Amino acid sequence: MNTPYWLSSSEGRSFDTLKEDISTDYLIIGGGITGITCLYLLSKAGLDVFLMDANRIGFGTSGRNTGKATAQHGYIYSRIENKYGIEWAKLYYKANSEAIDFIENVSRELDIDCQFRRLPAYLFTQDENYVGKLEREFEICRQIGADCSFEKEIPVPLKILCAIKMNNQAQFHPKRFLNGLAEQAVKQGARIYENTRVIDFHPGEECVIKTKNGKNITAKNVIISSHYPCYDGRGFYFARLKPDRSYIIGIEAESFPDAHFINAEDPAISLRFIPEEKILLISGENHKVGHEDDDHYQKLKDFAKEVFNNDNVKYEWSAQDYIPHDYIPYAGYINSDYKNIFIATGYRKWGLTNGIVAATVIRDLILEGKSPYRELFSHLRVKDIFSFNFLKENADMAFQLISGKLRVGETEIPDETGTGITVNVAGKRCGFYREENGDYYLVDITCPHMGCELKWNSQEKSWDCPCHGSRFDYKGNVLEGPAEYGLNSYNEPPNRINPQIM
Repeated sequence: MNTPYWLSSSEGRSFDTLKEDISTDYLIIGGGITGITCLYLLSKAGLDVFLMDANRIGFGTSGRNTGKATAQHGYIYSRIENKYGIEWAKLYYKANSEAIDFIENVSRELDIDCQFRRLPAYLFTQDENYVGKLEREFEICRQIGADCSFEKEIPVPLKILCAIKMNNQAQFHPKRFLNGLAEQAVKQGARIYENTRVIDFHPGEECVIKTKNGKNITAKNVIISSHYPCYDGRGFYFARLKPDRSYIIGIEAESFPDAHFINAEDPAISLRFIPEEKILLISGENHKVGHEDDDHYQKLKDFAKEVFNNDNVKYEWSAQDYIPHDYIPYAGYINSDYKNIFIATGYRKWGLTNGIVAATVIRDLILEGKSPYRELFSHLRVKDIFSFNFLKENADMAFQLISGKLRVGETEIPDETGTGITVNVAGKRCGFYREENGDYYLVDITCPHMGCELKWNSQEKSWDCPCHGSRFDYKGNVLEGPAEYGLNSYNEPPNRINPQIM
């Protein structure tokens, strides 16, 4: 994957891999915006807390986004109001607005140079079918107290039908902010371990977690903030979350309006300027993981050329998100039985504020046993299950699982390099890839999470799961969860299927 601007423009310290068995009162799994914020808040409260990440902190989706800190999450408030009522829409807006304030206040307090600045956010449409929807969205936004206006034009060269302008939103450098929070958390007594992957999870009054390098962690309380849960805990999150992939390019631009923009319809297009570097971020082309293999970067470049007459691309990268069926994240207890295991997931591409909300909800549950947002973000919401989206996505998962088993694959190994293909080796389905130097890899492409068959992603040169979004490089190493185990070679035993549900 290409390096995002946020990672290339922030140093940040490295942390050791866990090399011994440890015990702790609080263990956080996942070092993104939620995990690091939670680490900061709990260590500030004087608690004994450790954090571990399978890679490096901030190198997942928290370091691969657009850097928008906003409560304008696309076409969302009328959806919440329609399903749950106006009070929940108001709570969602309040929670995310408080998250923006948190970023501003903490970055100032800790003197974090994270390019934080306030500016308006526009939600626009070019589709007649969405005009009425945006009118309704604007009505709900006014009812919940948002500082907003209804516009017929926006200050970019796009012909639109209408837009909602939400004032006093923000943008910032997410990786620098995470680095600053992590440094402060360590000063407060917290400990961080990187390149430490969970492969097994045993719940109980004291949870026991096993790492890939054979170390055991005993924790009285566990916060799972690994983007997609590394342990499901009978919450059936695998059936509640749709894995979605999107793409970003950064083009050099001398100037841009002091605002950021996103449309309401598909295909999604998001615009955000980095004035410090004179880089315009254009993102979109989202699709369900494993369901498209197209040149999405080129489509964004075509858009940049058509609209801005500019194809001077300096950055390109992609990101993965998980979409709940009712569009509201999950944050709080993992299920009704375990009050010592907490979960945060399903941010629907708006994790920079929702991730902070999740961390504060979990902090409040730990310290006070309650949160004003507990019910809103609870896993006990039933309308997310009894919905058309739930039925549609799970029908697709079943189709992908079955149809993948029916595909046999090529019987001959191809000579071409640089591309992946499904082949049949002695009756065994494998993924083949040949490097430019002639070295090749044959891996078992049955996903170790729940047994779906992987598909080749030519943009990222990876094997992707169309069911739950796990991704692997062509050598078989895990790039994205929920799978915890890599892919075995064709001459090894079949991949171990380990969904970590029970």
